[in-house]
Amino acid sequence: MNVPVLDSDTVFRTLPMPACIDLMAATQAAVSRGDIELPLRSMLTVADGAGYFGVMPGEIGADEVFGAKLVTLFPDNPSRGIPTVQGYILLFNRADGTPLALVEAASVTALRTAAASAAATRVLARQDASTLAVLGCGVLAATHLEAMLAIRPVRDVRIWGRDLEKATAFAERHADQGGARVRAVADPAEAVADAHLVCTVTGSHTPILRGDWLSPGAHVNLVGAHNPATREADGVVLERARVYTEITEFALAEAGDLLLAVEEGHFTLDDIVGEIGQAIEGTVPGRTDDSQITVYKSLGNPAQDLAAARAVYARARTTARP
Repeated sequence: MNVPVLDSDTVFRTLPMPACIDLMAATQAAVSRGDIELPLRSMLTVADGAGYFGVMPGEIGADEVFGAKLVTLFPDNPSRGIPTVQGYILLFNRADGTPLALVEAASVTALRTAAASAAATRVLARQDASTLAVLGCGVLAATHLEAMLAIRPVRDVRIWGRDLEKATAFAERHADQGGARVRAVADPAEAVADAHLVCTVTGSHTPILRGDWLSPGAHVNLVGAHNPATREADGVVLERARVYTEITEFALAEAGDLLLAVEEGHFTLDDIVGEIGQAIEGTVPGRTDDSQITVYKSLGNPAQDLAAARAVYARARTTARP
């Protein structure tokens, strides 16, 4: 049996960002309706603590596929010139269990994570949001920049990273993208000041975003932290905001941004407004006025991976036909 292997170029070529944003909105709505059930992911510490091996299974009945994302995560890899996340998403036919395709996982992760943030931003951010702060300057920063430009009239982009030289190089690579001015700044507070949109996409274990930096009306996508002991935002961010999860069950197990704020007394789990899929569906309110601060806590989930990989597989088959 020859199982096609779809590489990162195929992922980005066949699934453009606007289409992926719509797909992630529909996927999260389906999750919140209960149409898709997902087990918690399993993460195994490997290589004497230097990395992690993740297994993330799921099934999407409407798309007639099931499968799993199998990835490694080695935080020190960029210093070796190797991606932090490496692996594949394996798709199976739901009818008979036949393997369908292996889809390169890092590109799917980068694309669908940003698209999911954009789907959340569409329902939570001000319509006139024109100023964007991106804290981080890696792959997720690039896809989040593309995603935010696709859904709001962004004209001013501030990029911050721990290494100003890398942030400057990022800004130069993306200069004038979509007509927006993109510039690097040396201080995260400067990046966030008066920003309508804030995306945190770092590997930081401790806060790089402070709640007292946020202006009324800001929307924040918290993306980079993904276990109970790590966070990108301090407790004041959660205290000031209307908070939406991706999947609340997963957030209660893994979202250090929320759990540590609860421990500190800044936030209670009852303060969670709802899941972003519910806001997309309209079963819980999204933003109700332009002065509110809103937060979407992203963790990523197998439904997003499988939906994106399934779309790539279907589109690649269509384009390959004579």
